[in-house]
Amino acid sequence: MIEVLISRDKAGDITGFKVEGHALFAKAGNDIICAAVSMLTINTLNAIEQFLPEERIIVDIDREKGSISAKLKDKPTERSELLLRTFHLGMVSTEEQYGRQYVKVTEA
Repeated sequence: MIEVLISRDKAGDITGFKVEGHALFAKAGNDIICAAVSMLTINTLNAIEQFLPEERIIVDIDREKGSISAKLKDKPTERSELLLRTFHLGMVSTEEQYGRQYVKVTEA
């Protein structure tokens, strides 16, 4: 199962996320759920880097665990919050479409 943890600050703004695990929906290379989660994750990080270069984000990748985490160093701006909320929406939609046995989204 892929676990997605969304981090929020006291105001409820998204400040980061962690994605870990494998869906095991299909064989490696054919797993559409892993592909969807990977695309949403990488696209969000690329968008922040490309369109919001002033935003400072810390990214940690652990290939052995199959995890990636990202955390804004400062309070989210309106623009970074929009990108992170879009990421959250995509993950929740994937969870709803395929089921929590493959993708589980939680918040902290």
